Amino acid sequence: MHPASPAPSDDTALIIFLGIGFLIVGIIYIMPSIVAFRRDHPNRWIIALINIVFGSTIIGWGIAMIWAMRAAHRVGSASSGGESGLNLFVNDVRKVQLVEPPPLPQTSAVQELERLHDLLVRGALSQVEFDGLKAKLLGGAPSP
Repeated sequence: MHPASPAPSDDTALIIFLGIGFLIVGIIYIMPSIVAFRRDHPNRWIIALINIVFGSTIIGWGIAMIWAMRAAHRVGSASSGGESGLNLFVNDVRKVQLVEPPPLPQTSAVQELERLHDLLVRGALSQVEFDGLKAKLLGGAPSP
């Protein structure tokens, strides 16, 4: 009789255990991409690229996860933007109301002459420039 041969080792349980373990680790690894795609993040493809390329580092995985979790401003939303963080393909639109500027205050000819004289005294205008502007203001031709 042959001595009792050892029973073949049951590797099936080990293979199943390792398969489930790799599956769980893989899901955790690509979790930032899953979150970005589930939330329809505007930068989901860039997040997926960072997640796949740099996800093996804890920092790369963390950056991808934080970016995927950040709020993204949508064009049709009621918010004014600014909460979106780093969005490479989404512009935060700022609503601007266009209004007419207030009319310039009307100055009298006397006030304008006083202003021109003040500029002449301070040296900002020469006598020739002052005479020309004064004549234009009073509606006459400049004196020679």
